[in-house]
Amino acid sequence: MARAGGTDWRAASHLFLILPLLLAAGLASAQDAGLEVKVGAAAARRFTGAEIAALPQTELVETRSVDGGAKAEQAELRYRGVLLRDLLDAAGVQNLDRYALRHSGVAARATDNYAVLFSWGELYNARVGDKVLVITTMNGKPLPATEGPYALRSLSDTKSGPRHVKWLNRIEVFTVPK
Repeated sequence: MARAGGTDWRAASHLFLILPLLLAAGLASAQDAGLEVKVGAAAARRFTGAEIAALPQTELVETRSVDGGAKAEQAELRYRGVLLRDLLDAAGVQNLDRYALRHSGVAARATDNYAVLFSWGELYNARVGDKVLVITTMNGKPLPATEGPYALRSLSDTKSGPRHVKWLNRIEVFTVPK
């Protein structure tokens, strides 16, 4: 029974009961969308969450200084996921010509098209590659909604912000022309 000039309160109350389920379904489908990896001219490959979980997992700890007013405190963040180079190996980066790899780069992109770059050399021939992580969990829990189902961090960088990709959805390997 609708009120004059208004909405049926029962229909509105049902909407409030169903709305969390609809939001959860949308969030689940966003998480199931996977992560696209494109290596050179080959077709892009979409890795599902299960395929990413099946790759070798790495846990890295970042210690941050948190200003507590009179006394600064240390906070630990535990990230778990797949090293970027392990994901690239699973996508077939080794199939590129070995000489082409020497002048190749990797772009990691977010859903808003924010991108960060790495050289093949720093991922495979330097210590930087030991700490570039495609993150799936933080402190033992799935990433918060502000980060997305996947994020990427370069934890060996001097400044942590510039190569931190929230809502990571695409990784591209490209060769710089000679």
